Amino acid sequence: MDDLIGLAIIFILVVLAGAICGLIALIKLSNLKHEVVLLKTKVHNLQPNTAGQNTTAVQKNTAVQNNAQSANLHTSQVSMQSVNSSNIQKGDELLTEQTIKPTISSNSEHVTQTVHPASAKPQSGHTTKAKPVKPSSIELLFNKLRAGFEENWMTWIGAIALAFGGIFLAKYSLEAGLLSPVMRLSLGGLFGLGLIAAAAYLHYKRIVFEGFNNYIPAALASGGFITCFALTLLAYSNYNMLSPTVAFFALAVIAISASAMALRLGPLLAVLGIIGAYSVPIWVNTGSGNLFALFMYVGFVSLSAALVARKVQRIWLWYLLWAGHIGWYLVGFSLFKNDTIWLMGAFALLSVIGLIAIPRLGLKLDVIEHRPHSLKRLIKVFPDHLLLVALIAPLVFAMAIDSFDMQWQVISLISIVVILFLVLKNSRWDLWQGVALVTATVLVLSAEQTRFTPELFDDALFIFKNEYGLGILLGLALTAYGLYYGKKQSKRLAFHITAAFSLFVMIGTLYAIIPNSALSTAYPFWAVILFLVSAALIKLAQQGTTLWQRFTYWVGANANITLAITMLLNDSGLTIALAVQVLLISVLVKRHNVPMPHWPIKALVAVLLLRLTAAPWLDNYDALTILGLHWSIVVYPLCTALFFVAAKCFNESKMKVWLEGAALHCLALFITTETSYQLVGHYPQFDSLSFYEQVLLTCNWLALGCVYLHRARIAGSLTKLYQTAGFILVGLAGLFALKTLLDNNPLFESIYVGELPLFNWLLLLWLVPGGLTLWLSTFIKPINAKATPFILAIAGAFVLLAINSFIRQYWQGPYIYLSKGVSDAELYSYSVIWLVLGAGTVIFGHLKNQLLIQKLGLGILAAVIVKVFLIDMANLEGLLKALSFIGLGLSLVGLSWLFQKLRSRVS
Repeated sequence: MDDLIGLAIIFILVVLAGAICGLIALIKLSNLKHEVVLLKTKVHNLQPNTAGQNTTAVQKNTAVQNNAQSANLHTSQVSMQSVNSSNIQKGDELLTEQTIKPTISSNSEHVTQTVHPASAKPQSGHTTKAKPVKPSSIELLFNKLRAGFEENWMTWIGAIALAFGGIFLAKYSLEAGLLSPVMRLSLGGLFGLGLIAAAAYLHYKRIVFEGFNNYIPAALASGGFITCFALTLLAYSNYNMLSPTVAFFALAVIAISASAMALRLGPLLAVLGIIGAYSVPIWVNTGSGNLFALFMYVGFVSLSAALVARKVQRIWLWYLLWAGHIGWYLVGFSLFKNDTIWLMGAFALLSVIGLIAIPRLGLKLDVIEHRPHSLKRLIKVFPDHLLLVALIAPLVFAMAIDSFDMQWQVISLISIVVILFLVLKNSRWDLWQGVALVTATVLVLSAEQTRFTPELFDDALFIFKNEYGLGILLGLALTAYGLYYGKKQSKRLAFHITAAFSLFVMIGTLYAIIPNSALSTAYPFWAVILFLVSAALIKLAQQGTTLWQRFTYWVGANANITLAITMLLNDSGLTIALAVQVLLISVLVKRHNVPMPHWPIKALVAVLLLRLTAAPWLDNYDALTILGLHWSIVVYPLCTALFFVAAKCFNESKMKVWLEGAALHCLALFITTETSYQLVGHYPQFDSLSFYEQVLLTCNWLALGCVYLHRARIAGSLTKLYQTAGFILVGLAGLFALKTLLDNNPLFESIYVGELPLFNWLLLLWLVPGGLTLWLSTFIKPINAKATPFILAIAGAFVLLAINSFIRQYWQGPYIYLSKGVSDAELYSYSVIWLVLGAGTVIFGHLKNQLLIQKLGLGILAAVIVKVFLIDMANLEGLLKALSFIGLGLSLVGLSWLFQKLRSRVS
């Protein structure tokens, strides 16, 4: 009984909504009538016609007003009677077009201009039209959906009410026990079929037919199909009247029938059919785990949905199709067994052909395109790339985790062949050659068996077996593929890239997985192949027809030669080889003036910098040597030089700044790591740094921070990056300096600072940071002038600590902690030296005409005088005290005379 009450409430709400819409329509039409009268009156008064013409126009306007009023009232009555507010909800502008324009279309041109005053051209020559702003695709879609809802919301509420009515009726009959289960379901089915039949009849008679906007038949059909779908599930789950297989096929027939009927009634019904068809396996689980039956059903549904989407021409129907198809394909991986690997592979490859190839190339795959495309256009081929990755990536992943299963190997080889075949059909898929190369690489890695059976390396022919033979075969096959079709279609760059780098990638993969003990056996064979292919590439580069072809073959030949040389070296050899490759590419770009995009070089440089940054803290680099020297002494300076030379090839471009930054980063790594290594025998361990490592890192990072900030001035678009890096280094240096001052200060602790005056650890502890901080202030001033005095104060504090520490080290030796006491000679030397420094500062300020420096010198002198009176002369008596005051007075008089002479010269 509650459900019937709910159904009645829905019906009452629909009636009330219709009544409210009718009242709104009457109010809007009444206002519209007055606006039209006023508008026509204004236009009539503006026309400079004769009295007779004015009289005629007034008569015509009156007739038009009467016709418009009658037409508006008639339209309002019709809209109220049909409870369809599509013409009422469109707004004033749409009402004007639908109710007034048809009425006055047969009148004079004068009346037409009255209804559409915006069409008149502006009279002033200075008037300019504002350029309309084109809305985005999202806004257009949202506006379209909103307009459709505003026009047809009552229709769809009625359809939903009908569907719920059928469901509630079936539920009520079940709970009340009025009829037998068969009779209840039969009546509900007849109700649903009746709605579908009524929709078909209305469409056939074209009673409310408007092309694909035929909403009323579509709404009735949707209610019918939902009712049939719900009743079938009810018969299966509640009454157990249907077996899983019968229920499965019944639901599938209902969903596919809805999709088929959508060909006539529009795309919205197609959505219901597609979603319903793909959801059938969720509602009904036969429990058989039959993956073949599932894929057969999904394939049939996808075929039907593709036909509907192609006919209806709505892109979002394709989105539903792809989501449902790929979703069940991924679910299949949770059900597959060893005997269904072939099924997974076949389904994936057939999906590639059915979802990507056939829609693009036609059923016979005869729509061929060979014209070359730019890289930007190749990247933007959607959704083809995403669909291919979604179908191939799960296969590759499954193969990688299920190593050396022959079925996966064969499926992967077939996948590579299919991908390369499709590339030949459509040049927009040229990037798929990269997918084929990645699949081949994973295929070799998944076939790695010798790690489980090391005794296979005892046979010298292992290089022709297992993953090693497969890798060489795939590399040569892909190289031949690229060379052959690159010669036939020389303007398609992807073929040349495949030819130039396939063997390099495959042998590089084998080199990465082979044990060092077996490399001596494999190296001669691999080196011969690399050199032969390099020779062929160099020969073809000389005969190349296009600039990009020659450039690609030159780079590929250099890469192969570099790899061959690298295999003779150790881990750092690969780093050097890649850095040499960056230089060679840069030289080739400059020599042949190739308009090459910079991102491939940037990517290679980024990989190198990541490798160089992480290397010092990897175990295999700890004791690595090159030519008897520790590797960082050779690698970092060499890479720095290579990057600087490569930067010279790009003149003033952004690439030059990028490469110079890379060189600077290598220099920073060299200074940071090698100084610590030479000092303590290992690279910095930041959780247990010694006093001396902290001192070195403070100087190194402060100097590098200043260099980065200096580079920021000429870095162009990379200014923010350099500034950020510089401030980070300066901040870290400041933290280490503060830690040294508070925790490891040689003035407070017994720390060895060195035997020699000046040239000891105090030089790096305080004097060098003081000079660097002074340099830092010149970079901070343009960025933040208010912070400059603070930076200068820190620099002064460093210099103050350094000078006083040098004096104390001269008198106290290698340990200068204050608890040792102070001798009289040391105490007087502070005064003498600071007196000389203060005087020199004042003189320098006068020479440079810098008032701030003069004030600083005078402050130093004042501090010295205070110290002399309060400390130095405190314990003197007799003649010594008198001589001291006399000497101080003469010094001050002499300084005063000198300052006057300098001031007179300046003036």
